[in-house]
Amino acid sequence: YGFFYFYIGRFNDYKLQQARKKQPTPTSWELTLFEHMDDFPFTRLTEFLPGVMFDPIGKFFNRELQTLTLSFVKQGVLKQILTEGEKYVMSVSPVLSFGEQATYDVVNNLGSMAARFIFRPIEDSSYFYFTQTISRDTRLAKQPSDQVRQASSVLNNLLLGVSSIGMLAFTFGQSYSYPVLLLYGGPDFVAGGLPQSLLQWHCLAIYLLSVNGISEGYMFATNTSRDIDKYNYLMAIFSVSFLVLSYILTGIFGPVGFIFANCINMLGRILYSTYYIRQQYQPLSLNPLLGLKPAKLFAGTLILSGLICYWYQSSALFTHLGIGLIAGLVCLLAWALSHRDLVRLAWRYGRRIKID
Repeated sequence: YGFFYFYIGRFNDYKLQQARKKQPTPTSWELTLFEHMDDFPFTRLTEFLPGVMFDPIGKFFNRELQTLTLSFVKQGVLKQILTEGEKYVMSVSPVLSFGEQATYDVVNNLGSMAARFIFRPIEDSSYFYFTQTISRDTRLAKQPSDQVRQASSVLNNLLLGVSSIGMLAFTFGQSYSYPVLLLYGGPDFVAGGLPQSLLQWHCLAIYLLSVNGISEGYMFATNTSRDIDKYNYLMAIFSVSFLVLSYILTGIFGPVGFIFANCINMLGRILYSTYYIRQQYQPLSLNPLLGLKPAKLFAGTLILSGLICYWYQSSALFTHLGIGLIAGLVCLLAWALSHRDLVRLAWRYGRRIKID
């Protein structure tokens, strides 16, 4: 603050001198500090303090900022319900015993590691990219065609990548949930079969979560404030239906009902966001949603690998793990052969980063 107190005072004097008709020649240190600083926004130190941004027509609140802020606040509250809703249901209703709640939390946290460490960084980077590439308030047909095509290609590749990771998790999760939980918690933890069943179904939620994160992130990055506000009402419906479904399905299926409710909720959000994407790109004869369709070679290899691993799950633990490792490598090879162009692009990009 001491520096800015000094700087702002001298900068104001400098601007006043430059505005006069007979202006003295600025010294070298003044040129160093003040030249090309016309966009410096502060004229006094008190402007650093929190304040109110008045509307251009003189109103106390800026209407556009107020609408956008309220939209994001409502969206944050609703997403909190969607994210932590099952815990609220557990707390206020006796649908699960304390032991079942603890088991669910452990398995849910373990299954959420993929979302935290793999999908979240991809979602954050893609959201930033789309906000910088696609304008919110202009139709795609009126935006630069090169940028729109590039955004469509990036969205296609992102959906392809995360959905492939999700399919791998779902395929191998059916056979390897038990070994993972056995190594994690020991024989006593996996006794009864509930943890294994929870993690197997959570692998389906991982796939839906991967797709929803990218498709919904793109929608939020390109929505206007009015569109966001409209979607908030739909999010309210999703939130209420999620809580109701959690209560009903948990009463029928036990702890797995929470995962079923979460999957139904995410499926509804995916359908809405993909409908939005399709409506945006259909007039331009572009379809980035094709990234959700797996290549035939990769899909066939996944199915075959899943069946083989499921068949050998009763074998010795390390034999089963070895078969899974080989099957996983074969699936990755099949994916690479099916998407050679994308692999070459990623290879060139990686080499460029290493050189830089």
